[in-house]
Amino acid sequence: MSLVKSYQIPDEYFFRLHHVRPRFKNDVEEVLLYVSTSISEMEILPKQEFRENLNQVLFGFKNNASSTQKTIDNWRTEISALFAFIQEKDGLTKPSLSAIRLSNNQYLDEFFNYFLFSFQYPGGHIKSQNVIKQIEAKVKFKPCNFILQLLIEGEKLIGKPFSFTAEELTQCAYFDLRVTRDGKHPREVAKMMIKHRAEKVSYNHKYEQLKNPTTGKYPSKGDLHRYAGDILDYMVLANLLNDKGTGYYYYLNDENKETINFHLKNSKWYTGYDKYYNNEEITNPEIANLEQDWFSYVNSFDNIEAFAPSLSASESESISSIIQEYYSRIKGDKPVPTKIIGDYGESLILAHEYLRTKETKRQHLINKIPTPLGVGYDIQSVEIEKRKRYIEVKTTKSRKALKNNRFKLTPNEWDTADTIGDNYFIYYLVANDSGKNVFIIQNPVEQYKQGNIKVDKNLVVEFSQNAGQWQTLLEIQN
Repeated sequence: MSLVKSYQIPDEYFFRLHHVRPRFKNDVEEVLLYVSTSISEMEILPKQEFRENLNQVLFGFKNNASSTQKTIDNWRTEISALFAFIQEKDGLTKPSLSAIRLSNNQYLDEFFNYFLFSFQYPGGHIKSQNVIKQIEAKVKFKPCNFILQLLIEGEKLIGKPFSFTAEELTQCAYFDLRVTRDGKHPREVAKMMIKHRAEKVSYNHKYEQLKNPTTGKYPSKGDLHRYAGDILDYMVLANLLNDKGTGYYYYLNDENKETINFHLKNSKWYTGYDKYYNNEEITNPEIANLEQDWFSYVNSFDNIEAFAPSLSASESESISSIIQEYYSRIKGDKPVPTKIIGDYGESLILAHEYLRTKETKRQHLINKIPTPLGVGYDIQSVEIEKRKRYIEVKTTKSRKALKNNRFKLTPNEWDTADTIGDNYFIYYLVANDSGKNVFIIQNPVEQYKQGNIKVDKNLVVEFSQNAGQWQTLLEIQN
């Protein structure tokens, strides 16, 4: 009878990496949308006053009205520390670029790409004393880039898509200083994983460094692997990875190669801590003084085209072909203007409108409106009865189906809706792994008067099901 082989990181190389773990992780996409939409228009306020306003926002989420103040304080800390929704300077606090961008776009995959692009160990997402421990251990680690490289190297070795679990990543890389400090190549880590599988090696999660001195108990397997698991899950939400199976094997999302390549070719590193790596002593105040600089760094990245949601090749080809068909019918062989195909949500709605009105001869009147014109809507469409339909597109893109019923309007959009009346429509497109559906609101100002939608002072709209109707997005069936 052969003995079961077991593996554990040698003591001299074991170092647990950690970060703030949101208590709302199961609802992370909904919470981030809700909070970003609620705070994006908040004024620059003294720190305490901003905190109190944010607390009221958090109490308003789902069942939080009965939560304790401590729970809400923890949520606020997690949102501000890990996801950098708040920036402070000279005692004043304001919503960050990350929060404002998510509120305006509601593209959660874009948000998580920005998050992962700047995320590193050490970083200002943890307390100063823990940053010091990582510096003293000489840790310098960008998990997103390492994971992408690891999956690519594994595929090269086995000649087919490579995948691994959070347990394998933790035990072979995430908590191993040979990787996080010494820069062990991802190819060598992939070889190690493959070897362990071939030899049916099990992983021992009982590390003496993590043993509770009072109870003598060790963290569970799940507790040990959850930090690597968090980052893997965020990479799924960013559409960089997919997962499969009950044990959650993670593998590359080959349909998102452009974004993956951007991460790999444009790696960034926050250098604020670098000068402390050779110091014999590092104090908490020294590291704490870098906190504002860290959050400024995280929020310094913007307008990265590779992170913006884009149509898949098949979607783009289908939309281009249908619009070209209508243009050719009206204008001979004149090519469709390139400006027509662009923004993710607007392009899908544009195709929806072409398909909705396919029985008419007026598709040449359907057009995307260039943003600089500022007319208060995105698409000019038509009704079957020869009237025009003016459409403002709002899009929420996520991996799982959300219950979000909120979006923002600009003053210009609201004023235009008031002026145009029944010819003004809001198309709220919800795209996720389950499909694409659109909630259509006609004459939002009238719906507001009837009590079917709420609009706050910052023009954040919250709609009820009585405000409109859900429809399945019309798409070309290949």
